[in-house]
Amino acid sequence: MEIIRQQLSKPWIYIFITLIGISLKFYRLDYKIFWYDEIATVIQVEGSDNVLQIDDSRLNEIAPISHYTGLLKHNDFNYPLLPQLKKQLQNMNLNPLHYLLLSFWYRLTGDEFIHYRLFSVLVFLLTLPFLFLLAKEMFGSHRAGWIAVSLSSVSPFIHYFAQEARYYILWAFLLVAIHYFLFMAARYRETKWWVWYIVFSVLSLYASALSGFMLFEHLLFIWFVKKELRLKFFFVLLITFVFYSPWFFYIFDNRNEVFAALAWHKFEKVPLWAPLLGMILGYIRTFSFYQNYTLFWDDVFGNITAAMQIETAINLLILAFMIVSAVFLIRTSKRENAWFILLLIVPALIFFYGLDIARNAITTHWWRYYIFNTIPLILLVTGILTAKIEERKLGFSAIYFGLIFVSVFSVLTISKYRYWYLGGNWEQEFVDNADQLSAAKRPLMITDFVWNNSEIEGVMHTMEVLVNCSSDSIDVLRVTPGIQNVNGLIPGGKYTDVFVYYASDSLTNNLKLQFGERMVYQNDRVGAATWKVAVD
Repeated sequence: MEIIRQQLSKPWIYIFITLIGISLKFYRLDYKIFWYDEIATVIQVEGSDNVLQIDDSRLNEIAPISHYTGLLKHNDFNYPLLPQLKKQLQNMNLNPLHYLLLSFWYRLTGDEFIHYRLFSVLVFLLTLPFLFLLAKEMFGSHRAGWIAVSLSSVSPFIHYFAQEARYYILWAFLLVAIHYFLFMAARYRETKWWVWYIVFSVLSLYASALSGFMLFEHLLFIWFVKKELRLKFFFVLLITFVFYSPWFFYIFDNRNEVFAALAWHKFEKVPLWAPLLGMILGYIRTFSFYQNYTLFWDDVFGNITAAMQIETAINLLILAFMIVSAVFLIRTSKRENAWFILLLIVPALIFFYGLDIARNAITTHWWRYYIFNTIPLILLVTGILTAKIEERKLGFSAIYFGLIFVSVFSVLTISKYRYWYLGGNWEQEFVDNADQLSAAKRPLMITDFVWNNSEIEGVMHTMEVLVNCSSDSIDVLRVTPGIQNVNGLIPGGKYTDVFVYYASDSLTNNLKLQFGERMVYQNDRVGAATWKVAVD
């Protein structure tokens, strides 16, 4: 026992776990399909909000798949940097910083899809030293820094977004940074910390407009704990707002577009308990996320498997430990530590819960929106683990390793999936279609880029299939719905398989008249209807 205690007093075990977590960020980095939102990222980097605005030149003629996948290869087009940035700023979005940084990144590293994901991995790595310094300063121990970093490095929730070409991990990094700079400024009152706080606060706002709520939580901390800094903090917030105001007013002028873009969160009727369930599940996901667990409340009491019951039991234990950690923090930690962490957690729970009830929405079930709460939750459990491990309490050492085991197991399990979200199989459609095209010897795909009669969704989902095909021998015939004599466009004997994907009702009915019984519905497919045309 004494040997174990001695080893736990040394940093090597925490460094080893951290290195495992870092290594896992590169594990199967390109295995999951490059999905809808990631494609949107690449498109917005170019400055467009719809890929059809980039190219319409090969309509009603056969083109190799590389023509369409090449539309997302920005280096091939040699876009001038400044006009590209100007186009980005003309598109309404709530996180412009991510696209601006990627405009430099792909020019330096390349524009393959994995390069965009590698940017997220790099940002994750930048987060770790800031988290180490924050935990060390907060709890007065290097061990606290290593515990926080090791827990973060293997967190399945963070792992999700560290491997995704989206802005969430960039936002999380900037939030960790402003937490650290505020804590240092409040404790040591040095100007340099306030300056850094302003810089990173402005960046965090440009990374996500929701950072404004994080600044409000910081205001609560200053107001209730560091009262003597109220005036200075208001001045800091004023400077921050001045630098962010151009984009703030741009968002305000386009608020109807923003509300319309978020309308898909809404449902006809949301039970009062549903948003709270979403929040709680999201908190637990910091350490445990390995089953095909529900996103929607109508599945909570149905489709329950034995594996989900096991995960639920583990999740309840983790939730109980979080509650114990909060009680310990309040009773034994420094007042500023307790207030700082809890004011980063509780107001967010109230805000998102109230927002969902008011909007009749389930934003709380889309956990990516509050990745910001992952770090304070890690700090919460770091506090009790650090104190008890330093007291050589082996039971808490076992809890620490238990969290590490569940987290690593979760990461390895979700790494087996080809799509990102485990709460449903809607992404399976695009995996299956890409695999079917890739498996065919010499296939032709006929389409008008319409998915379930939606042209905008059709563009993105069609591209979602094409960019994830592993074969270069695929041709695409993108047509207008009323096209005539399709047979005349298809060279005889060239193709082994002809498929109809992502076709509007008009195009589908038109092709049925032209192909007759040769056009057979594929009833074994999930998602939008697809057909296979018998080759002459």
